[in-house]
Amino acid sequence: MLPIMARPLRIEYPGAYYHVMNRGLSRRHIFIENQDRKGFLDLIGDLSRLWKVEVYAYCLMDTHVHLLLGTPLGGLSRAMRHLDGIYTQRFNRAHRRDGPLFRGRYKAILIDAEEYFLSVARYIHQNPVKAGLVSNMDHYRWSSHQGYVDRKKGPDWLNTETLLSRFSRGRMGLGEYQEYMHAPLEKEIAEYYSSQYYKPVLGGKEFVEWVMEKVGAKVEEEKPESRRVFRPELEEIVEATARYYGKTMGELKKRRRGHENEARGMAMYLGRRLGGYKLTEIGRALGVGKYSTVSSACLVMKERVERDRRVARRAKQIEQSLSKGHRRI
Repeated sequence: MLPIMARPLRIEYPGAYYHVMNRGLSRRHIFIENQDRKGFLDLIGDLSRLWKVEVYAYCLMDTHVHLLLGTPLGGLSRAMRHLDGIYTQRFNRAHRRDGPLFRGRYKAILIDAEEYFLSVARYIHQNPVKAGLVSNMDHYRWSSHQGYVDRKKGPDWLNTETLLSRFSRGRMGLGEYQEYMHAPLEKEIAEYYSSQYYKPVLGGKEFVEWVMEKVGAKVEEEKPESRRVFRPELEEIVEATARYYGKTMGELKKRRRGHENEARGMAMYLGRRLGGYKLTEIGRALGVGKYSTVSSACLVMKERVERDRRVARRAKQIEQSLSKGHRRI
């Protein structure tokens, strides 16, 4: 994850994904009664209905709110002005007060949804536990987590299909979802959110560069990997990694409980970094059915490459072997 600029940005384009946060002025409560929370959720529904915003996750805390949103048509600012403005008017009228309710303008973190969608949703759903409001997120009424566990408890505008599609189907997928949501945050995500100042973009180097180009030059939308000069086939990456570690393809794909397979994690990581392949594609290539497993493995290996020079050197050597092979062609 890299910063784009030191100052806050308002980066908007069709198809973007955001983690949106807003806090009460001077850390005051923005929800006093359950009726306030119900009214706020109704207004979130307006975002979906009026502004065509996809709502994937939310969590209402006493002093602040978290939202995971997608904007297929763009226009986040208009939608948030509606939400913040109307809610402030209703809150002031209900509690006989006046003046601003929120601390300035909302904060919107642009996220690389391919890599961090699940991690951000987990961070949002774990907020009540982190704050000590409940010991189990399953028991917190005012987050979207309950709508995932029991669709009847969630609002009809909550888009659960996109996130759940990254797990198995049916009851097995629901169990995988629960296991993932209750697991600890990846170190990278925990450190990102523990920072005093959030960076405006949560994404890898290629995603950040793509966004910088989009913001500065207003280029036509495209995936960052489509501009790669050197993009090895995913099968080539997997085979080169297996060859480097002296493993067969079968050994590379095999996972045994309690045994770390660095080669397997390296193949996943390089598939993302060198080829920009989707996590689902990487999972299929390595015989991994769970999207969340691939996502976590890529983040863990990314941390190891950044922390351990020996692991970084191995990643570099595999990359060089791939580039040499392409030059021979």
